[in-house]
Amino acid sequence: MVESSEDVPMCPLCGGQLRYRDSRPRIIRREGGIKDQLLIRRFRCEDCHHYHSELPDCVVPYKHYETETISGVLEEIVTPADADSENYPSETTMERWKEWYRQNKANMEGHLQRISYRLGLDNGGSAIRLLEYLKSTTEKWLEAILRVIYNSGGYLAPIRA
Repeated sequence: MVESSEDVPMCPLCGGQLRYRDSRPRIIRREGGIKDQLLIRRFRCEDCHHYHSELPDCVVPYKHYETETISGVLEEIVTPADADSENYPSETTMERWKEWYRQNKANMEGHLQRISYRLGLDNGGSAIRLLEYLKSTTEKWLEAILRVIYNSGGYLAPIRA
């Protein structure tokens, strides 16, 4: 079970106060083919009236597999040739995730650059180094990057057909 935060977050778009609206179920697939159902809280901004879902770190927006599995595929730790991959996603799904990452890599780098600039961090003007640094030093790099992007009001494009 994943616990949600107790404090009500601010709207990432306008900074307004979010009010709890309701909760909805979300299915997540974990290692070993286990399916869990999470209850995701939804909020509505009192100022701009946008709806926002509170996603735990283990969930990637618009994906059903947990973040750890997706990052394992992106790092090529999890491959279709693995003996235990029968409980993992299909090869086609893995290729779609890799394409999603390729399509969004520049967007991720841009978000990281913008955020580091806003925080006054000097990374030599290179978000590429920051992204690669996070990938090489942080075990849960994808969770960290997605949290920063989505909590700052950013967005990553879904897979284009």
